[in-house]
Amino acid sequence: MNEHIWQLLEIEKTTDTVAIRQAYRAKLPSHHPETDPIGFKALREAYEFAIQYAQSTEQMDGQSQQESKEQAVTPPLTEKQIKENEICTAYQALLSDPKRCFNADEWQKFISSFYDYPMAIIDSVKWRLLEISYEASNVSNACIKLLADNLRWRQQLKIQSPNQSERYDIFLNHIESEDLFDYTLLPTTNRALQDATINYIDYTKWLFYERRSSDLYDFLSQDTVIYLPNDQSLMLQFANWHCVARIPNQTLLDYALKCITQDDQAEHINIEWKYIAAIQYTMLDKKHESLQAWLDLYNSGHYQEKAASWIAGWCSHYASDYFPLLIIALNNSYCIAAETSETYLYAVPQLTATTVARLAQIDPDEYSPEIASFIKWSLNVSWNYRQILALLLLDDGTHRLYRLYRHAIMLRHGNPTLLQQIIDEQSKDDFEHFILQNLQRQAQQQLTWLEQIPPVQEFKTWLYDSDENTPIPDKFDPNLNGYEQYYGRLWLDRFDAIPERAKKHLDNISRYANIEMFDWFIFLESEHYYQFPTPPDSSCDKNAYWEWYRQFILTMAIINHPYETAKYLRKENNTFKLTDDDQMLPVINIFKYGNWQNKTELYNLMDNNSGLINSILINYPDSIESYIDNPEKIDLKDIENKIEQLWQTKFANQNPYYLMILNTFLLYKPEQKLKLQQTLNKIAGDNGDLQKIANSLEKQWSFPSSVNKDKYQHNDLTAKIIYLNECLANYCGLIEEDDIEMLEALKDHSDNNMILRLCAALLLARNRENQKQVDALSLPENKWWQFWRLNGRTNRKGFCKQIFYSLLIIGFSALFLDRYLSDSSIYKEVSKFAYIISGINIIFALKRRANDNYLGEPCYFVIYTLLLLILLPLWKPSYKKNNRYGPPVKE
Repeated sequence: MNEHIWQLLEIEKTTDTVAIRQAYRAKLPSHHPETDPIGFKALREAYEFAIQYAQSTEQMDGQSQQESKEQAVTPPLTEKQIKENEICTAYQALLSDPKRCFNADEWQKFISSFYDYPMAIIDSVKWRLLEISYEASNVSNACIKLLADNLRWRQQLKIQSPNQSERYDIFLNHIESEDLFDYTLLPTTNRALQDATINYIDYTKWLFYERRSSDLYDFLSQDTVIYLPNDQSLMLQFANWHCVARIPNQTLLDYALKCITQDDQAEHINIEWKYIAAIQYTMLDKKHESLQAWLDLYNSGHYQEKAASWIAGWCSHYASDYFPLLIIALNNSYCIAAETSETYLYAVPQLTATTVARLAQIDPDEYSPEIASFIKWSLNVSWNYRQILALLLLDDGTHRLYRLYRHAIMLRHGNPTLLQQIIDEQSKDDFEHFILQNLQRQAQQQLTWLEQIPPVQEFKTWLYDSDENTPIPDKFDPNLNGYEQYYGRLWLDRFDAIPERAKKHLDNISRYANIEMFDWFIFLESEHYYQFPTPPDSSCDKNAYWEWYRQFILTMAIINHPYETAKYLRKENNTFKLTDDDQMLPVINIFKYGNWQNKTELYNLMDNNSGLINSILINYPDSIESYIDNPEKIDLKDIENKIEQLWQTKFANQNPYYLMILNTFLLYKPEQKLKLQQTLNKIAGDNGDLQKIANSLEKQWSFPSSVNKDKYQHNDLTAKIIYLNECLANYCGLIEEDDIEMLEALKDHSDNNMILRLCAALLLARNRENQKQVDALSLPENKWWQFWRLNGRTNRKGFCKQIFYSLLIIGFSALFLDRYLSDSSIYKEVSKFAYIISGINIIFALKRRANDNYLGEPCYFVIYTLLLLILLPLWKPSYKKNNRYGPPVKE
């Protein structure tokens, strides 16, 4: 074999066609057909011979045998083949030349060279050129398309075999697409560098569209050497890929900033570069630049959702205290115009699902208690104003953050004046201005529905009606579940100064819980416990109006959260301006200057000497007043511990007789008899009168006649309380509705003695527990005709019927049997039996009637029977609930 062939190709003898082609392409630039035609021809012959050798099915051991074999299988080339080879060789040289391969003019020159050959040769070689194009890599589609159009590959594709036709069709469809970028911008010195760049961009693009962002990140994070041409379209894609992969790149940021400053650039391209710059600023941790970039992008009207998301991320990282506020500010509730009754609800701004989801992802424990309360309030369906009172108190005009939080809260609770203040607010800080402009958008929505929705206007018409006795329309009545009460409650959730006639209307609504933020305001003023100051003219001094509103918030905070507010007033340098005659001033002075360290000490400093103080202490934790106000939450087992551990100071100067009554309530069970005796003796001490009282209460449940009643304030009320306590101490003892109403009135009137009020609450609590025990008993239903049930119940009608039938039998026996059949011994026995049955039936009737009114009183059946005989069975109505003898007889 001729070794010169392999030396010319500069490779070892091989059958690897790939290696042969690579060697051939590497040598082509050194033997250009125009500058070195002889060398090019020798190189081409060497290449063809090497390919034929590689494809040969047999290889000889000796060189002479191989040469003879080659001469046998390779006949001399014809003129046509030589010319075809020249064209293919020139084409491969074009593809391999880094200076010419992407130059359209060079491709046109190559195409022009076809005129030097006969048409038959061009027709013949065109398919070899197509095959070479198909196998070539990293070729410009635009350039190949020039060749495809000239050789009309697409039009003549049908003459190919089906397999080839399908294969080439895919290729021709591919070259119709644009190049990845402008390949002419690649360097013309090195084909390998060109291939590396194109392959890198192509693979990155495939990862971007076909794989996950994490795969894109892994690939772009690898160290590599490529040449990035100055192609803005490519660079925009390249920068976008880095942003998707979350890879910071200062070079890309600098390039983006350079592009932004170009005046001749299309607006949409400029926006794209601004978006890239904002992302790179953020990933490069440039705090101020990234915020400004996102704000500018948001304000431009482009990428607003993405900009809002990135701003939220920036806020959570750099300004976390603003984050919950920002989420509310970004709420974008679409509100339609209110035209029909079916669309009113959609005219009221609401939190969107996106906003709720964002709020739900925030951990309140990572924030201060005040901001945490804002998060919880935002997620609360009822948006209870009591949750955010502490945060509103912090806005004294010295802290911008709390002012913005105030505005966010006022979207729900603010009246038109405060909503207008949001709209009029200004800020020089770019980030605060961004939050503020979104709050202003929502404030305008709130004002719109307040002023335009017909149900709200109808509700206000009733509220401001001059006739105080005008009832609330049924559709707004919460007690009737009015179908439009929702709109009235939304309005009532925005506190405002209202005239006296409006206060009267609200006071006529049965439950204060139905009037939202006006609940304590109406109660305190209607009971004359506290008079709220009148508001200033908001048009003259906006800050003065807020201070008036803030003073209302302070009053609500003191009443709803007295201990927390006391800690705030002691800690904060507040600026509340109260007049000297303000009823709340003494309380505030105790909070601020009193000698207390914990809630028990502060509680003991506050004497319950007015309705206002009582209203405050109702919400004080573990206070006597809180138990009095809500007997349902009383745990009778826990009250004794409260008295011993928390309330001793409160009871120190109280009437000892009342303290004895209280302890008989708590220690009434037989197993507590010894403790009761010790407790009463401790209260009595050496006082003889008190010892007599203690002994009488312990044994007889009464006040001793030998002791002066006035001295210890014993009266009909205390006697009644002792009697009811004795009733409830019996098994399944209960009290009547009249007594329940009396106890309710006693405990609710703050002028009554505190211990007696507590006793009333305890009686109600014990009656409730006894009623539960009775209701839990499995007792049969009572009917009036069940004459034989000695342990049953009967009502007044049933009692009368049972007595009537007994008397009827007695009358029949006396008038008929005894008078007309008295001579017969049989009828005498019958008459005697009738008298016995009637007598027993009357006794059963009396007992059933007594059972119907049994409430646990310590009375005897005989005495009760005599009372019924004397006062007639209609004397006392039936007890309407279950007692130990079962449910009442149905009328």
